[in-house]
Amino acid sequence: MGFSNKKIHGTTWDVYLYIATSKEPQGVRSIWRGLKLSSPSLAQYHINKLRDLELIKITPEGKYQLNEDEKVGALNNFIRLRGRLIPNLLIYGALLFGILVSYLSFWPFRWDFRDIVTLTVCVFGMFAFFFEAYKQYRTLSVFK
Repeated sequence: MGFSNKKIHGTTWDVYLYIATSKEPQGVRSIWRGLKLSSPSLAQYHINKLRDLELIKITPEGKYQLNEDEKVGALNNFIRLRGRLIPNLLIYGALLFGILVSYLSFWPFRWDFRDIVTLTVCVFGMFAFFFEAYKQYRTLSVFK
């Protein structure tokens, strides 16, 4: 699976994200209604642009889904999980949070140097990961 350098923006980006975050393949009318576009032909126009770039493909039922072999480079830091785009850094922050909770739950906390360093590194690291994940998620709207 490669990441494409193909650039899309505006309504085409909205259509791509709509299809990428859908749990099942979408038809032209569902994309038109979901994005509140002015007409189904406008939705079809942007779908055709995405098909020409090979970013989406058509199913035997005539609906559209993401082409897993070809992705936009802007999404290389995201994981698709149940129709949602989740920044990778959110998972790292959650892992660090789990380490911190485990440390505080299973280790006797005595406020010595090791405890203070562990607490400081985990808390600052966790907030840094969560903040950067938030910034990454907000960048999805930059491509509009």
